[in-house]
Amino acid sequence: MRYLAQVDVDPAALEERWGAAEAICDDLAEWFCFAFSPMEGEAFFLQREVHHPPAHGFVLSVTEGLFSSNCAGRIVETLGIPGALVTEVNAEAVP
Repeated sequence: MRYLAQVDVDPAALEERWGAAEAICDDLAEWFCFAFSPMEGEAFFLQREVHHPPAHGFVLSVTEGLFSSNCAGRIVETLGIPGALVTEVNAEAVP
């Protein structure tokens, strides 16, 4: 999994559309996560730090096959959340 983009999307709208976020913990923090697998062998997830998010919205991480700037926009469209948008894309992403 690799960081692809920053996504501005309302957490309440995500939960209404896709159900409750999963809460996970790592050595850094506790995170709200939404995980998706759109096709065999590929996956993406949205994550946001629970208590002190450093930025508005969610971090979008993807598997290698989805690591492109075009995919970032398509993924956000697929979420089906009005007003959701990509606000920043990893400069290393394939155009």
